[in-house]
Amino acid sequence: MTPGQKVAYVVDTLFSPANAAAIVRLAAGADLFFCEAPFLEEDLEQAARRYHLTARQAGALGRAAGVRRLQVFHFSPRYEGRYGEIVAEAQAEFAGQEVHYGELDRRGAAVP
Repeated sequence: MTPGQKVAYVVDTLFSPANAAAIVRLAAGADLFFCEAPFLEEDLEQAARRYHLTARQAGALGRAAGVRRLQVFHFSPRYEGRYGEIVAEAQAEFAGQEVHYGELDRRGAAVP
């Protein structure tokens, strides 16, 4: 017998405290976390209106969940030719830049 891998997948969701907590619980300790990132942080308001995540939010969620690898996808066509920026924004946040939405622990609870 060999140990399995945990894969988490999140798409079409609004960044909210309740959703963030649920996503962190779902993805906790995953080997691979597939997370939507349709928008860059510069379009945060558009992301919220469309009930989607930004790349930075995806990175923050992956970091809070303690996943081993983050794979972002589901990019808005508005960024055609700029997909590298989306990946870079998500990976920078995942690697430990300041979380701009309130720190989340591995259970998804806000850290004071």
